Amino acid sequence: SDDGDDSDGNTEDDVTVVGISPNPGIEATKTAVVIDSNSNSSNDQGDIIVYTITTENTGNVTLTGISLTDTLTDNAGNVLSLSSGPTFTSASSASSEGILRVGETATYTASYTIEADAAATGSIKNRVLVTSSSPGNTDDVIDISDNGDDNDGNTLNDHTVVLATAEPKLEATKTATVTDNNGDGNIGAGDSIVYTITVENTGGITLSNITLNDVLTDGNGGNLSLTSGPTLTNATAGSSVATLQATGVLTYTATYTISNVAANTPSINNRVTVTASSPGQSNNVTDVSDDGDDSDGNTQDDPTVVSIDAVPLLEVTKTASVTDDGDGITGSGDVINYVITIENKGNVTLSSLTVTDSLTDGNGGSLVMGNGPYFSGSDQGSGLGTLLPGEVSTYRAYYIITDASAASGQISNIATATASSPGNSNDVFDQSDDGDDSDGNTVDDPTVVDIVPNTSMEITKTAIVIDNGDGVNGASDKVVYTITVNNTGDTSLTGVTISDTLTDANGTVLSLDAGPTFTSASSGSSQGSLASGEIATYTATYTIIQNVANTGSISNIVTGTASSPGQSNNVTDTSDDGDDSDGNTVDDPTVVNTQSSGGVEVTKTASVVDINGNGNN
Repeated sequence: SDDGDDSDGNTEDDVTVVGISPNPGIEATKTAVVIDSNSNSSNDQGDIIVYTITTENTGNVTLTGISLTDTLTDNAGNVLSLSSGPTFTSASSASSEGILRVGETATYTASYTIEADAAATGSIKNRVLVTSSSPGNTDDVIDISDNGDDNDGNTLNDHTVVLATAEPKLEATKTATVTDNNGDGNIGAGDSIVYTITVENTGGITLSNITLNDVLTDGNGGNLSLTSGPTLTNATAGSSVATLQATGVLTYTATYTISNVAANTPSINNRVTVTASSPGQSNNVTDVSDDGDDSDGNTQDDPTVVSIDAVPLLEVTKTASVTDDGDGITGSGDVINYVITIENKGNVTLSSLTVTDSLTDGNGGSLVMGNGPYFSGSDQGSGLGTLLPGEVSTYRAYYIITDASAASGQISNIATATASSPGNSNDVFDQSDDGDDSDGNTVDDPTVVDIVPNTSMEITKTAIVIDNGDGVNGASDKVVYTITVNNTGDTSLTGVTISDTLTDANGTVLSLDAGPTFTSASSGSSQGSLASGEIATYTATYTIIQNVANTGSISNIVTGTASSPGQSNNVTDTSDDGDDSDGNTVDDPTVVNTQSSGGVEVTKTASVVDINGNGNN
């Protein structure tokens, strides 16, 4: 063809060209959700704001050099710092970070943990400036984020605002240390208990009129009197004995010298009640002290207890070994065998020994043992529930790894042993150690079995040619492709997508007539999902044109991407042609050989003019 314009200096067979005007554009949107960490139904100190940022290429050219500048402030304009991010998570057309194709959307995440001072201003404001480059330019395409809510009367470039509150709150913690004044190695009469009391303003509002009411009792409930204190020893954030500023901490100390009467009881128990006033109120804020030890099963308002006299002591160790199901990796179907040893490292016989077990996956989800823990014997012959000094009891348990727990990446296990010393009930306990001190943790660390999930898929693409009757693979023949995606791993897959590349023998990119189109899945899953061992089938077609046939072959490759549980786009494969007899058993293109129907025939004839008239040539 000619373009019909001979004025361009080319009067025949020139390409008809339509110029495209580049129109780069980008649109940023930032939304927020709040994780109510303290479960008080308010957006306040300690809650986590999770931001989702989307950047969409709204123009007609590919953008590069995508960068985000995030501005976070409180309602008073004070600049804040994100706790994390912005972090690139994905792009809708699978572009890498910093690149956006036409119409593509990239997603980022960020988070901010609300601080008391920021909450007190009433809101947290956030916006992001997105900068990118169009072809041939640098940082020429920008946008300021919108909050994604056009119902607020502002349809573009408005702050993402999270309302916040600050309520008057206190947290009191009381811990104790003992000085062994008589050097007998036991806690008893004449020893000194030094109490440290911390009072923290956790609400973000200045408090005044701070008072402490300390209650000290022995193990039988008898009232005792402190030897000294409580006395203020330190104040932070500009606080004082009379005023506790937002985020401020007041530290007090007190002492008690154990009397002979108190030493004959099981323990010394202490707790303090702190009272304060918020602006315009009187004694409206209170808290009862916690002992600072959440491992005792009580995370708030429990008394600070110092045990007396006996030295009962347990040490629990839990080890694990894995029985493989034959696939050579630790994963679904394998059996974890646990051995729990409980040693009485104290100086008194312990009774009522019980073992509780906490089994979780890598996401913190609770799991259930297949069997156990069950008692299997003691090295000094004691029966179930009794431990002599120095004796070791052994318990056993096992767990069969499931697909779901394998997908979490690890199995974590903690055993807790509880026993009673003479005259007490359940006063001795220990959490298990994993028996490996080379990991830097020598006590009370969980026994962890790392999982190696088998996440994989295999794509096969085969082709048949529907001939037009001329007996060769050529123009007007139809190539019908069948694509199978096999989940060859042991976890389910989601977000299964396939991308098809079709070229002739010269490398020219071709376009399919139709497909790839999902037709079925062997276990009935919907498009995009594959159970372990399931096969999804797709079809596509291409009609050969003459120029393509002339090149000699048509090559086709399919690339697939999927996500395993807890991961994103982490499973990929490139198609094989299904023919291992060609010497290539993986990832080779599906090739259809073609023949050209073109041909030429040349004929040459001759005649002689007898110039000299002699009758000879």
